[in-house]
Amino acid sequence: MPALLHVFLLCCYGATAAAVASLLPSWVPGTSAGEGLMAGGLLFLAVALLHECLARCSRQVQFAQELRALRRSHSELEDDLTWTRREVQAVREALEALAHSGRAGAGGALADEVVTEVRLLKTLVGRLAVHAARDADAVQSAAAGRTAAVRAAATPLAAQSRTAGGATLSRPLPAGRALRDGPDQERRGLLSQVREALRDDRIELVLQPVVSLPQRKRRFYECFSRLTAADGSKLVPEQYIALAEQAGLITAIDNMLLFRCIQLVRKIQRKNQSIGFFCNLSLHTLGDDDFFADFVDFLESNAELAPDLVFEFAQDDLAQIGPVASRHLDRLAMLGCRFSLDQVRSLDLDPPELLRRHIRFVKLDAGRFHAEGDDEVHARLRALKARLDASRIDLIVEKIESEETVVALLDYGFDYGQGYLFGEPRLARSEG
Repeated sequence: MPALLHVFLLCCYGATAAAVASLLPSWVPGTSAGEGLMAGGLLFLAVALLHECLARCSRQVQFAQELRALRRSHSELEDDLTWTRREVQAVREALEALAHSGRAGAGGALADEVVTEVRLLKTLVGRLAVHAARDADAVQSAAAGRTAAVRAAATPLAAQSRTAGGATLSRPLPAGRALRDGPDQERRGLLSQVREALRDDRIELVLQPVVSLPQRKRRFYECFSRLTAADGSKLVPEQYIALAEQAGLITAIDNMLLFRCIQLVRKIQRKNQSIGFFCNLSLHTLGDDDFFADFVDFLESNAELAPDLVFEFAQDDLAQIGPVASRHLDRLAMLGCRFSLDQVRSLDLDPPELLRRHIRFVKLDAGRFHAEGDDEVHARLRALKARLDASRIDLIVEKIESEETVVALLDYGFDYGQGYLFGEPRLARSEG
């Protein structure tokens, strides 16, 4: 409050107290002048205390607003500094690429490519961070009583942690060890770590090979993501996937994985290598029309990347893809991108319909082939393989972990295999 307002209020309740002190004996018979003065004094003290409390509250609110403004300014300055460092790093990488390429006139094009990618990443993180900050509190409160369900069966992300060598990642955690309902403080702390990892771009790309059978030659890599906390520890997907969904952050994780995959494809192509990369497209990503439209536009401007990209989505998600997302997928297919069907729960597939939707790969869990003596299951699998072959759709068997499984699969004539037997997930830089 302005000082003059405080003086005015002081004069008002001082005059009121004086009036009460002088008039109380005439209003209340039997009241002495001393009692009137005491009542006026008490009234003055009470109103003065109330005035002081209100003034302090007002100052505290003002200080809190100023503190929030300072924190926002500090955060913006930190973000600007971070992005400046990344853009300098991007220019440095472009110059290094030029030095190794030996192409005298390619410097401007290489720099433009890298800067374009940096700007796309900055736009992506900025928009999703704003969206998450706007919706996080509402989503968290609505989901406070829910069980933090594990998406281990619904996501290709494996539990990933470094070994002593720094590159090899551990196998997925058993379902019983996954983090479920935890204390609110623990959940909030983990969610804060996820937000910080996204804000600071601490998302690592992890690759697992897909090999041709029976030659076992590496033909593709499947891309996974891993978050790194501020203290350097690795965040296991079973820990953060459910919380990220509830807080509206899972789209950021999925989309950052897409961006990392694009960067890797460009790097591989510069080395004149040709290998495909599988990258998951969840309903969260397909439903984010703003980002997905920008992403398709980006690929249209960089069409040379498209043939090396294979986007995959779950069988359950296929029926939920809306008309807008379908048009975007058609545009990607026209550029040369291929699609893969993952998490297949039903073998009643329609290959011509899959082909119409540009699907060129179907993934099956190796566990389906362990039903010894179940002739009906084996007959259905052989029939499915024949129908897919007729439509020129390749079948990939994933989660292969033993030679016995490979021997059992050879009779089916499957096209590709994936699993720890052929290679554990490793950091992308270790594959370069």
